[in-house]
Amino acid sequence: MAIGSLSLLIVVGTIVAAQVAAAQSGLLRQMFHRVVVAREVGVFNLHLIDGGRSLMRTVLRRDLDPERFAEVVEWFEAQRPTRIGTGPWFGVAKGANLVMLQVESLQGFVIGLEINGSEVTPFLNRWRREALWFSNVTDQSGEGRSSDSEFLTQVSLLPASGVAAAFRHSGNDFTGLAEVLAQRGYRTVSAVPYDGSFWNRRLNHPAFGFARSLFVEDFSGEETIGWGLNDRDFMAQMATRLGSEEQPFAAYLLTLSLHHPFEGFPEHHKRLDVGRWRGTPFGNFLHTMHFFDAALSGFVGRLEGEGLTDNTVIAIWGDHDAGFEWRPDIASAMGVPHDSAGWYLSQEVPVFIMVPGVDALRGERTVPAGHADLMPTMLALLGVDPAPYALIGRNLLGTPGDGPVVGEYGCWRDARHLYLQGDGTLEDGLCLDAATMQMLPVSACRRGFELARRVEAASAVVLEHDLQQRIHEELRGVVEGVD
Repeated sequence: MAIGSLSLLIVVGTIVAAQVAAAQSGLLRQMFHRVVVAREVGVFNLHLIDGGRSLMRTVLRRDLDPERFAEVVEWFEAQRPTRIGTGPWFGVAKGANLVMLQVESLQGFVIGLEINGSEVTPFLNRWRREALWFSNVTDQSGEGRSSDSEFLTQVSLLPASGVAAAFRHSGNDFTGLAEVLAQRGYRTVSAVPYDGSFWNRRLNHPAFGFARSLFVEDFSGEETIGWGLNDRDFMAQMATRLGSEEQPFAAYLLTLSLHHPFEGFPEHHKRLDVGRWRGTPFGNFLHTMHFFDAALSGFVGRLEGEGLTDNTVIAIWGDHDAGFEWRPDIASAMGVPHDSAGWYLSQEVPVFIMVPGVDALRGERTVPAGHADLMPTMLALLGVDPAPYALIGRNLLGTPGDGPVVGEYGCWRDARHLYLQGDGTLEDGLCLDAATMQMLPVSACRRGFELARRVEAASAVVLEHDLQQRIHEELRGVVEGVD
């Protein structure tokens, strides 16, 4: 008893100390980039803070009353048409393998970008025509950065506000993409060439349904760039592994070459003339994106050599914005105005989905989308109806509707409006015309504002009370009853 109490006191004391260290500079209220907090208080302390908050919320969590549970189930059922497997593309890749590639800090503005006459991402530029390219994708990650993208894309729920979901909800019983596919005979594997304890991945990836998870110890010691194994060697080793994988398989790969603040990119890998950006974090970022693009080209070539590309859906997306200081010169380089709307739009991430053998699924799609839409869209392509699952996202190739795509800080966008959150009330925010970026009366955003708040509330209740499997059972019963 005494030892247990002492251990608890030590843990609590450490958490409090870490919180104090962060609070002294006001960092826990820092709005824009969690990487700044990590740099100031240390990644270990940041993980302690998140872990402590998770523990406190678990202890203090109240039971959900039956009426509220019924309301949440009703909301997911009402959203069923937006995620249902329907239309000409439902099941078009049934039985195919799935390779998902989550790319560190890949932002939308680099697609098509040229610097002093050279393309930054020549391979992905080609994929704008050869694959599905979703060009209007909101970065929905929050405090948890890369780990939030994992939750968004693998379980299709919005990240928790104020703390990384990787810690706060690591004990949840999720209905993950990998789990759904495993139930249909898929072999599932996740891979990131880094310590599996980072962002709690040793716990979370199995919770998403991955039967195997590969971390730094599972890869040969090639060149390190930034935090871990460089993208070229990581993807080359994974292509070889996938070539011997029993099919069908679903593989989730997370790249790592260079991370904010983009320091120390190797000189011998620099192929671009970045001009005025030479030796700066932004210049290193461009070199990193060019290096990744070449690595991706080699990866796809190796998959083709393994005989996989004719029966494999390949999905690629950026995990979050790169975290640059919001300055006029950075905004200009990104091609957006240096204002609030420009800042929000600059964070968009690209999504590419290559569906083999379907020529009609090529080219740009401008439908407003977010990370959370990836899971239902990929399931529908593979012939799995997303309707009976508690997913926030929509099937982008079905009937996604015109509802708002919710991003950071409660901001959102739909086909007609961009709304930038203020103090949490409609009236304190900014309502803009999505096409012209001209100011509109906030009343023009009222419907979208109310719908966005409902999306946030539904996702928060599911996460906080661990309801995803339970709601799935309810929705499955409703769908079977309809059928």
